[in-house]
Order: sequence, then C-alpha cells, then structure tokens
Amino acid sequence: MFTIPLLLEFPKSYWIWKYRSWLLQQAIDLLPRPVARRIWEEELGLVSKMLTKDRRNFHAWGYRRKVVATLESAALDGSSLVEYEFEYTTKMINVDLSNFSAWHSRSNLIPRLLEERGADDGARQKFLEDELDLVREALNVGPEDQSLWFYHHFLVQNMTESDGRSKIAPNLPQEQKAAYLKREIEDIKDLLEDYDDIMWIYKALLDYTRALPRVEGRALNDEETDDLKTWMAKVRQLDPMRNGRWNDLEKECGLA
Repeated sequence: MFTIPLLLEFPKSYWIWKYRSWLLQQAIDLLPRPVARRIWEEELGLVSKMLTKDRRNFHAWGYRRKVVATLESAALDGSSLVEYEFEYTTKMINVDLSNFSAWHSRSNLIPRLLEERGADDGARQKFLEDELDLVREALNVGPEDQSLWFYHHFLVQNMTESDGRSKIAPNLPQEQKAAYLKREIEDIKDLLEDYDDIMWIYKALLDYTRALPRVEGRALNDEETDDLKTWMAKVRQLDPMRNGRWNDLEKECGLA
C-alpha cells in the first residue's frame, strides 16, 4: 500500500494514520469477514513494526488501540486481546523503561485484565504488589524518568484515593494500604541517598506523605510536617519556574 513508505517517512502524521483507518473500515464494509479480519491482523503487525522503529510514537499507540478494539469487536468475530496487549506493554517497557505510552496503556488495561481473569481479592493484591515491585525496580535505575513516576503515582493513587475509579484491589484493608504506602515512602527516601537533585522524588514524597494520614484517619504528625517543609524547600530550589504551583501545594499541605 502506498501509505507505508509515507508512514516510514512521516510516522507521526495524523492524516496518514487516519486514511489507513478509513481504508481498513472499507475492508469490513466490502469484504468477507475472514478476509477483513486477516487485513486487520496484518495491520496490527504493521503497527508493532512501527513501534519497534519509534517506541514512543503516541500516534501509533493510539492507532494500535483502535486496531485492537476493532479486532475484538463483533464486526470481525473478535475476542478479547487484553492479555496479549498487557504482555505487549511488558515487552515494550522491558526494552525502554522511559516509554510513557507503554506505561499509560498498561494502566488502562489493568481494570479489564483483572475483571476478565476473574481475579479474587488475593490475586488482586498479588497483582498490585507485583506492579509496585516492577516500577520500584525501574525507579531504582532511572529515578529522573517522569514516565515511571506517572505509573507509580497511578498505583499509589489507585490504592489510596476514593475517586470512583476502578480499583486494582478494592477490598484491601486500610491497614494494608497504610503498610504499602509506608514502604513506598521509605523506599523513595532511600533514593535521596544517591539522587538528591531530582524533583520527582520530592514531589512523590510530598504527595504520599500527605496521603498516609488520610489513609490512617489522622492528622499529620510533627515529623511528617517537618519533612514536608524540607521537601517543599527543595522542590522550590529545583523547580523555581513553578513557584505558583508550589505556593498552592504549600497551602494544601497546611504549611503556608
């Protein structure tokens, strides 16, 4: 197809991806279902190759989600590909820890993955522990990487916040949530021994230390308040351009 050379030259052109999507829809509308499905499966293979060339191409990641959703649909006699796609994110993360799109896709797949597995409370807790271990190991290698903190924050917030979103371990007892959160805080503090100039570390400590009293149903203690003041000062030093944001955060922490 003539668009393939164009994609190789312009892999982030929205309109090329859009045109291919339209062509594929014609296959569904005009061709026998088995033939159309084979064409869509080949397209998934093409997207995989494109993401091998440019692992962080968010246009290709978005297009991949559309292709997968169509392959799963009744229009192509589809079935779930959530396990396959979850493994794909693992593969892409193992190749490049900084692949924000892979981490983002992984976070979106998790609720459906656990539901389709019929995961009970024990399996869900084990899954949460495994994901925390995965991203913690990655942070030990690259604590300056914002994409890793995005996923870590997703896991912690999923565990601690009552925001109406689907939870990985919805029946996790409060004391267990607090234990996990304390462990994450201590592990992040350990990062400061080797990396004391990375803003994301301090931002995580500010967020998680404020979350812990909420989980435990208490107010901040004096030690936590002192820590917050220290970390807030460091964040201001490392990122002075966002002084307004830090002023707001200081008020949220009750430090102003």
